[in-house]
Amino acid sequence: MKSIFVILLLLLAIALQSQESDKIQEIIKLGEEWKFEEAIDRINEELKTDPTNAELYYWLGRYSHYMVYDTRPFSNKSDNWSDEQILKNLYKAVKLNPKFGDAKYFLAAEYGARSYEALKSKDIEQYKKELINGNKSGGFPAHAIEYGRNILKSCDKNAILFATGDADVNILQYVQAVEGYRQDVSIVIIAFLERPFYISLIRDGIPGILRPVPCTMSDNLIMEMHNYKWKANDILIPISERAQKQNKLDEGKTFVKWHVKPDVGKNKLWSGKAMIMNILEANKFERPVHCTQFTLNQFDGLQYHFQTVGLTKKLLPYSVYNSRNRYNSQKFETLMLDPDNYTHFQDIKENNQPRASIAFGQARRISLIHYASYLVSIFEYEKAKEVLKKMGELMPEEYLPYMEYHKNQIEKLNTFIEKSKT
Repeated sequence: MKSIFVILLLLLAIALQSQESDKIQEIIKLGEEWKFEEAIDRINEELKTDPTNAELYYWLGRYSHYMVYDTRPFSNKSDNWSDEQILKNLYKAVKLNPKFGDAKYFLAAEYGARSYEALKSKDIEQYKKELINGNKSGGFPAHAIEYGRNILKSCDKNAILFATGDADVNILQYVQAVEGYRQDVSIVIIAFLERPFYISLIRDGIPGILRPVPCTMSDNLIMEMHNYKWKANDILIPISERAQKQNKLDEGKTFVKWHVKPDVGKNKLWSGKAMIMNILEANKFERPVHCTQFTLNQFDGLQYHFQTVGLTKKLLPYSVYNSRNRYNSQKFETLMLDPDNYTHFQDIKENNQPRASIAFGQARRISLIHYASYLVSIFEYEKAKEVLKKMGELMPEEYLPYMEYHKNQIEKLNTFIEKSKT
């Protein structure tokens, strides 16, 4: 009789858990449809009967964040909304579940957004404070900070670095502004290039925080920014005399042609793309230009001019398509195969943020797998095999499981290498 009672309790618990999961999925579905207000109302109703559910507090904080930054202008945007509706709920989720990595990710995202509110008014003290709070919240774990340093290590001295995505951008800002690391690099956030305040900031710079980038936009042009009429066309990016000599270009090679297509509907050019074009034209290849791995799509039509140098790609005034120059092997290997650059990789097991693991963990594996493929393409079979072996030593699967797709890629490469020996 006792065993039957226990079984009934177990079945009831499973049924309740299933109901709870179904309710969460219904809320997530509303969020996926961008019905954030409706989703928030549903969450608040559920919390009346389930006030210790970490998932509910997480989604409440996350959707409250989206309400401010990812929808139409939100009239309740304020420090109070941020404190009470976003931070408070995300902290509650972490308190209930200390291992809730994605809640910590959104704490970092919210503090990152708050830091840029401070930057608008050039309140540097508050800007740094918000980033420091992002770190204190657990939003910037040791493995992520190391990843940010490695991105900046990939950049040449005095580089312009195009970056995007909360995961990359907030870490880069923290490492630069708070730790003072690689402040010679100008970080340009692609998602903000459609915002007039940001164009003014990167054009003029902020001493000790943001080194200005070349830009010919006047205040009047900045205030009039919009999506421009555009048909597929070539622009010519000039190459300065100094850059011509540095790159040992043939005489008469004075520009790079970039075929730019409309990218926001029929015959329209995104204002952010227009800003990228302006920066490249004004820079004339004087300062090195790098982009993070997730920004190359913004340079469609120019991608063959990018050389992989580590966790970034560097823009060159000549094409490296299908050539050995598509990698700077010496720099790549120095950065990507150095154990000192993986000191905190094991931290990803204890402080994983699943939403960002593709950036903080898998991106480095992807880079090394691609490099091994490149080595195979130039018949460096033994070296390719060594790179794959080294990857397993630097980033053991016990800390972060491989994605199935990457396992298949590695297996195919090793099989091809073995066949090539016979």
